[in-house]
Amino acid sequence: MKYGMIATGSKEASHAALEILKLGGNAFDASISAVITSMTSEVNLTSMAGGGAMLAYEKGNNPILYDFFVDAPPIRGNKSFEFYKTKIDFGGTEQLFHIGKGSVAIPGNIKGLLYAHSKLGVLPLTEVLSPAKDIARNGVVLSKSQSYITSLLEQILNTSEATKKIFHKNGKLISEGETFLNPDFADFLDWIGEEGDRPFYEGEIGRKLVSYLGDDGLIKIEDLNSYKVVERVPLRHAIKDKLFFTNPAPSVGGTLIVFFLELLNRVNKDYHFDNNLLIRLMIATTNARYRFYKDPNSQEQLNQLLTEDILDYYSNAVSRNSIFDTNDFLDNGLGSTTHVSIIDRMGNASSITTTNGESCGHIIPGTGVILNNMLGEQDLNPLGFHNWIYKKRMPTLISPSMIIDKNGEVHLTVGSAGSNRIRSAISQVMMNYLIKEMNLREAVNAPRLHLENSDLFVEPDIEINSLEDLGPLSINRFNDLNLFFGGVNAVSKKEAVSDPRRGGFSIEC
Repeated sequence: MKYGMIATGSKEASHAALEILKLGGNAFDASISAVITSMTSEVNLTSMAGGGAMLAYEKGNNPILYDFFVDAPPIRGNKSFEFYKTKIDFGGTEQLFHIGKGSVAIPGNIKGLLYAHSKLGVLPLTEVLSPAKDIARNGVVLSKSQSYITSLLEQILNTSEATKKIFHKNGKLISEGETFLNPDFADFLDWIGEEGDRPFYEGEIGRKLVSYLGDDGLIKIEDLNSYKVVERVPLRHAIKDKLFFTNPAPSVGGTLIVFFLELLNRVNKDYHFDNNLLIRLMIATTNARYRFYKDPNSQEQLNQLLTEDILDYYSNAVSRNSIFDTNDFLDNGLGSTTHVSIIDRMGNASSITTTNGESCGHIIPGTGVILNNMLGEQDLNPLGFHNWIYKKRMPTLISPSMIIDKNGEVHLTVGSAGSNRIRSAISQVMMNYLIKEMNLREAVNAPRLHLENSDLFVEPDIEINSLEDLGPLSINRFNDLNLFFGGVNAVSKKEAVSDPRRGGFSIEC
């Protein structure tokens, strides 16, 4: 490769990464630039006021996980927040979402992306931000997939005059082929390019956010002051002669992927599987999550999923075709998340997943920065909304991942959008690529399964031999590949592939 391998959720984000690589930037510069560009090109999937995680591998060093997911602010006695339900029609099914100022968690993306750049980047921050500023100021033509997502979120985007201002044209919601502009966001990027994250976490923008939310929200200036990026040792699993790395606790997603792989390894040392075994493993993983992870505030509870006793219990049960309950925590049907995977010519690799939820319907005045609704995400709050006392890092399903061989070469950099489908999407793509030995495009494009409670969702051309040994499952078949099954963006040293389900864009250069 001359520059690198790039897979993102949009053409604009991939071209931003390419521009940075051509300027002499590394995978970390390029991926950070792509993520910030996607805050305009995939405006309803991520934001500077959202949260995320970055798995970074500098050639020759150990991978490191930068956790900059959102924090839940402390409950200080007031519970009369602006917090309410809204319905989204997915066509054939409606889903409830919770939005309003009381759904805003403490943002992490700004501090996390700038922190990672300060640790790993080689280009000046102003250069890394330049493509994102240009896109925000000059606009991006709304793609088919982004237009669809925008239409799904219309009720939320009509919440405030500020959201109406940028998402409406001539009184109507913008649609495919029309230009989305966010000049205030470009000005905001100018500001942080000069001053870093200080204005947001310690200065003028932070005070503006706290004032705007007021008693309708939970965030206070001291919450912003005390936000920290956490450097974590990635969770790892040996598979064949390689190592799989992913997001550790308090991430739920990474832990469940490794749990799935551990079960498969115990059931079949060669990792071979058919669709029926895949479904049984999904059932076991779902049951284990529900049974052993009742409290998202307890990292110890999550870690016990990977103890020998629990792994042996579930692998033996899968081998005996035991039937489990398939209860699971309620899921967000859209999965408003996006992922960037990049390998550069030096062998460095970056895997970043970020999200803004569905947004809360509000923008920090004068910044173009759309606020998250993480405190209203059902799958992140299984014990109920606002049901905690102390400030805490929220659990997350996002799972930026990599496979690295024994020589220190990156074999695969991968991640996905899609809420609960993140874990099933990454697992299936990885197994298609590593075990079934598909090329990367075949592995990403292959039809997928996903289990949600007792509902089995199936893309076309998947054969299931028998359901008799799987319990009372209801099969929901899709006619085409669908964004419901995630949005995997993956790169190897030879291929770059973005998921057609979400209109992603890849570049091999």
